[in-house]
Amino acid sequence: MIELTKVQLQSSLNKLLEHERGLTTVLEMTLNSLMYSERKNYLENCELNKGNGYRKAFAVGMGKQIELRIPRDRLGMFQPMVLALIRDQKQQLEDLSFELYGNGLTTSQIGSLMGKIYGKYYSKSAISNITATFYEQMQQWRERPLDSNYLAVYIDAIHLKIRRETVSSEAFYILLGVKEDYTREVLGIINIPCESASGWSDVLKSIKQRGVEKIGIIISDNLTALDTVIPLVFKNSAHQKCVVHLKRNILNKVASKHKTEIATDLEEVFNLNLMNDTVTKAFDRLDSFAQKWRKNYKHIGNLPFNPMNELYFTYTNYHPQIRRMIYTTNWIERLNKEFKRTFKIRNSMPNFEAALTLLSKVAMDKEEGYFGYPIYNFKFDEKLNKLV
Repeated sequence: MIELTKVQLQSSLNKLLEHERGLTTVLEMTLNSLMYSERKNYLENCELNKGNGYRKAFAVGMGKQIELRIPRDRLGMFQPMVLALIRDQKQQLEDLSFELYGNGLTTSQIGSLMGKIYGKYYSKSAISNITATFYEQMQQWRERPLDSNYLAVYIDAIHLKIRRETVSSEAFYILLGVKEDYTREVLGIINIPCESASGWSDVLKSIKQRGVEKIGIIISDNLTALDTVIPLVFKNSAHQKCVVHLKRNILNKVASKHKTEIATDLEEVFNLNLMNDTVTKAFDRLDSFAQKWRKNYKHIGNLPFNPMNELYFTYTNYHPQIRRMIYTTNWIERLNKEFKRTFKIRNSMPNFEAALTLLSKVAMDKEEGYFGYPIYNFKFDEKLNKLV
């Protein structure tokens, strides 16, 4: 056996490194030698076991594919530590890719960044293969079992540009629930291209199939047909329509000279601090408001003639301590702002599955953050707590 001096060995390595795959070859030789030595030491301490050849495998090292000869033993008990290190590197790569994707980067941008970190550009397809696991994890999260009871569920929409045959804006509806321990979680993220009674029925039935039995109150915008579907799926659930959206819609259609006065009147109509308030009393205030402005604005004058507008006053049935939390969907709009911030750096999503995956990642991050802190105001309302 020829023994090389340190200088001779260094010279041989330098010549090898001059070749295009030189560094990769050295890495392969080093890892394979380490595994061979590791098995040798292992067998020396295990007299009943023997070597059993090698198996070929491929891995990524320093941004390039490397070929490994993994030594085996007859009893199948030997596991080289080198493989664990390689798996750790792969897991780190996947975790980093997930995190970057979850922050809105495209597969091309992730591939370029990986090149700067690991020394080799990763193609779109390579990153897509990695993020495929991410897709599966997010789908499992969206289909996870849910609690049986929720004090409140907020429903609101975010509109995103989705590429199908052409790029168009589509609605994704977010369902945010308040649990019995007063923390929050996202129950569902659903893509409904066109609102309908059947669409909302499918949404509510889907969370019911995942375990939800009772919801104290559902808070939403004035969504098409939702008010007729809720009693059919969750018959004991109250429904509160978003007052903030109603005010906004009213004020958007009035002259500038009247806006301040009308806004003040609306504050009185939707007074949240009246201890003995009822839906009937509140609707009477709405009627008086409509009579005052009927001559100027038809859309205000017509408000009392729609009996479903009573759903804007459901909050009056609850303790004043929680009215401000249930008369609007603003709680979920904070989450929607996080969604918009993430999607801001992307012109459009390649498909609705990609959008769902990215929305799911942002929602999961929020659950691990401030959604995990209890909102104790809900404990003041005995009616809501008893219902669930």
